[in-house]
Amino acid sequence: MYRHKKKQHHKHHNHKLSNDHEEEYGAEFYPTRDIYYTDSKSNSYISRLVLGYVALFFSLFSLFLMPVVFGLIGIVLGIYTVTKGHSTLGYTSIGFGLFSVIVSIFYNLLFVLSAIL
Repeated sequence: MYRHKKKQHHKHHNHKLSNDHEEEYGAEFYPTRDIYYTDSKSNSYISRLVLGYVALFFSLFSLFLMPVVFGLIGIVLGIYTVTKGHSTLGYTSIGFGLFSVIVSIFYNLLFVLSAIL
């Protein structure tokens, strides 16, 4: 119980009234509904984090094998990871995927141009 004492505003401050005017406020108890639900926030957080690491794996794997295919998969999953809140992991996978795709395209273009010339 909370007690709040109201201040008296009278002309005569030295005069004390017999009624002390103490008011009592009750704190309401209301059970929250959160106890009935499962904690799905942590499960979705972990699944998005795993998806971010999968995107990073595809982007790094694209440096060694099929750079355009795995690089594009890493870029798409990286964009999805950024939209879900893991920006550092998503931007890293986007960067490695873009690097792999661009280098492989220019490297193949260099071979084509050297064969023509």
